[in-house]
Amino acid sequence: MTHKVILLPSQVEFEVPQGQTVLEAALNNNIGFPHRCQVGACAMCMCKKVSGEVSYDLDPMLTEQEQQQGWIFPCLAHTESHLVLTFEE
Repeated sequence: MTHKVILLPSQVEFEVPQGQTVLEAALNNNIGFPHRCQVGACAMCMCKKVSGEVSYDLDPMLTEQEQQQGWIFPCLAHTESHLVLTFEE
């Protein structure tokens, strides 16, 4: 199963196949997505979830407050639904 991701404010859309992280799918679709380490250590790819659900194989190093505010690590996140993400606060 695949899920659609929309990046705001650019409205760029791509699909995330099952088994891929959000970042892997973006890079595989030649979408410019900030990243460096791809393992959740550098926080370069951190973005805010406007809507949708993600899951993680390994819990990301996010505070409880950051998680409540919707911040995610796309390099570790798997889609559980369609997502809308933003890099803006």
